[in-house]
Amino acid sequence: MDVVGVGALNVDLLYEVSSLRFGALEVVPGSKTYGTEETFHELLGELSRSGRLMGRSGGGSAANTVYALSRMGFRTGFLGVVGKDEEGRFILSSMGGVDLSRVKRHKRSGKCLSLLADGDRTLLVLPNANDMFSYTEEDIGFLNDARFVHLGSFAADSALASQKMLMGYLDDDVDVSFSPGELYARRGIEQLAPILERTRIMFLNANEMELLTGKGPEDGARVLLDAGPKVVVCTLGGDGSLIVSRNTEIAIPAKRTVVNDATGAGDVYAAGFLAGYLDGASLEVCGRIGSAAAALSVASYGREGYPDERFLRRFAKEL
Repeated sequence: MDVVGVGALNVDLLYEVSSLRFGALEVVPGSKTYGTEETFHELLGELSRSGRLMGRSGGGSAANTVYALSRMGFRTGFLGVVGKDEEGRFILSSMGGVDLSRVKRHKRSGKCLSLLADGDRTLLVLPNANDMFSYTEEDIGFLNDARFVHLGSFAADSALASQKMLMGYLDDDVDVSFSPGELYARRGIEQLAPILERTRIMFLNANEMELLTGKGPEDGARVLLDAGPKVVVCTLGGDGSLIVSRNTEIAIPAKRTVVNDATGAGDVYAAGFLAGYLDGASLEVCGRIGSAAAALSVASYGREGYPDERFLRRFAKEL
């Protein structure tokens, strides 16, 4: 196995909207909010009247990354939880060739409303079954058969605690990549320490860097290197990305494209970067593959434009 993901599994409902104000409710552009059942269904009702449904897609940060890697020809698997419902069946079917033998089923599936306005995306998430994440001895064996374990975030304290405990069971030859997202970034470095100490490559955007370290991309990356990661990758939207290690700092320009749906762009960047890394590419080439993969992703809705093996072959001479 090349990469096993650990994180949330959601069904994403993609809505195009003209405004982020819905009656008394106003959501912050570019934010990711975890809502209650009541808030979620109140907003869904408003969207049925004022929004345009663009599609339904499987979602979840680590799930997006692992699915993209699978499309590019890597052997991937996943640890997570979906519901015993129609949404759960849809989520599983949306994961393509990913090994889902260790995904558990419990009650209702996680859902995410992805609001697309003026090229930005705002997320409202209802975690549901994701809050029940746990692991078994067989799951640990599944992880230790992988070259990389890629971690995303959960909403529940207990799920984060399980991820932290898993770090102690990983074999030394298993590398960890980590996309904390906004939710984990808000928790601070101390709460994430057991994961950071075990991480080889960390992926986050400029907003998450500010939340996690209180600093900008360059200085924040140096703080994170001291906490454990060997490579810190900070995506900067239209300004490209910054790759920082102990002895190098590389700026990667963004690839120009039409932006239709920015949901998951950072996740697909991470997939492209890891694809290059697994094949032995330099950090600069990894970054360029990540940038090109993200550009493909944002030009389409949901997972429609995710990179595949033909995409990766374009970089074969540089790997």
